[in-house]
Amino acid sequence: MKKRTKIILGISIPIILFTGGIAMMQMKTPFDIFLTHDFTVQSKENTKQMQINFLKKHEQEMIDFVKAQNPKVTSVQFDWDSVKTGQIGNGTPQGGGDALTISGKFNEIDNSNVSLWFQVGKTGIPEIGTMELNDNLRIGKNLYE
Repeated sequence: MKKRTKIILGISIPIILFTGGIAMMQMKTPFDIFLTHDFTVQSKENTKQMQINFLKKHEQEMIDFVKAQNPKVTSVQFDWDSVKTGQIGNGTPQGGGDALTISGKFNEIDNSNVSLWFQVGKTGIPEIGTMELNDNLRIGKNLYE
């Protein structure tokens, strides 16, 4: 073989093997997908239940926080099925972390709306100290004043 051919093969074979190895690591067999899917679904359900349990333990703090936003608020009723988590967008590819929201109503008014926002820690549990109103208190589309 010519020297040039040996050099080209010496460079291209490791590159092909390296890129092929990366591609193989990223490929999943149907069995891998099945296992990952089951554990992910189960893990998300467990995490959500842990989050709800944590929020229920701190429900009075949450109620007091909402009441402090407006003196006319006398009671708060949270909808525990409304708990949602998502990623905080901050313009970077990795995002700004995770957030949790929970909605409900206040003063037993059916079309009232209160929504709280929490930053979620690495354990998946919301951090009470980061609690904020996700939106203003409203009745229908109107601000509650």
